[in-house]
Amino acid sequence: MSQQRDLRPDEAIAYAHADFPNAGKAGGCRNLGISRRYGYPLKQGGSDEAGTRYRLIVGWTDYPPLKDPCGFGRFDARDMATIVAVGPKGASLVGAHHHNQWFLTLGGQAAQKGRRGTARFMDSWAFPGQVPALGQTGWSNFTRKTLKSDTPAFPTQSLQADTNARQLRPTLQIWKHIRFQYGSAAMPSATLDTLLHIPFTSASEGGPGAARGSEHIYLTRELGYVTRWENWARDDAPRDVLGLAKRAYATATCSKPGAIEGRVAPNLRMGPVVDDKASGLYRQQVTGTTVDGRTETHMWYMIGCHDFTNVQPTPALTPERLVGENTFGSPFMAQFR
Repeated sequence: MSQQRDLRPDEAIAYAHADFPNAGKAGGCRNLGISRRYGYPLKQGGSDEAGTRYRLIVGWTDYPPLKDPCGFGRFDARDMATIVAVGPKGASLVGAHHHNQWFLTLGGQAAQKGRRGTARFMDSWAFPGQVPALGQTGWSNFTRKTLKSDTPAFPTQSLQADTNARQLRPTLQIWKHIRFQYGSAAMPSATLDTLLHIPFTSASEGGPGAARGSEHIYLTRELGYVTRWENWARDDAPRDVLGLAKRAYATATCSKPGAIEGRVAPNLRMGPVVDDKASGLYRQQVTGTTVDGRTETHMWYMIGCHDFTNVQPTPALTPERLVGENTFGSPFMAQFR
């Protein structure tokens, strides 16, 4: 790729980055997986009471209707739209709209009286302001609270500083700058500089705490947030972890996962990601400290994955006109200003 630039809000895009089709897929859109992904800025950014400006980036995951497997390009109840705010010191996932519900992710500043606008949602589901050098890791503890509503308007009480001060919960978030080979098991696509980001909720100081699930998020300059997404579960999570792990492996829609290994944080050690061909799954051993100070070792398993580097030409469309401010609703967008 000889030239790179950021997308403009009003730009028409004649391609889509999709996930990969399941092994053996014969029907529907045969070259595509089950979803497509678009990432683009909104025309109007966010702000706070201090006058700080934030770029608001939409990530639209487009699932076609069940009865129309090639019916991409319309926002419906199966789709997900997220908003990432980019500020002077970093970026955070601040809100989402999917399945006819709206979500806000509050950070530590939401507990400070007088804060208004986007600042309240920063340092919640957070990405570093500076990408570390290749091969380097980083970590931090953040506080976070997720609000859910059946309408784009949220109750005033749920956003008050004194309420948030009582309800914010600790998270541990780790990241590493890697070179990663994207694609499916059978169809390598591209090797890209990547920020691999892994959050643990219910965390302890510098450790994963009682978290039983985690999302592994891959960010790149070329395809943005999210270039690849993985769902991981601990061996004692309340679900059929091994069954889900084997099912995810069998689809062959993703290459071997990337890894953050070693003593990543003071109370967290992560082993290598193992491609367990005999069992038909991907796994990783994680040792961490719980909130009450005990050390526990668990096996974690990848139970889902979408790799969005299956780039395919499509009729040109302008995503911001299809999923923009009106999609989220004015009461929801007003929270960021």
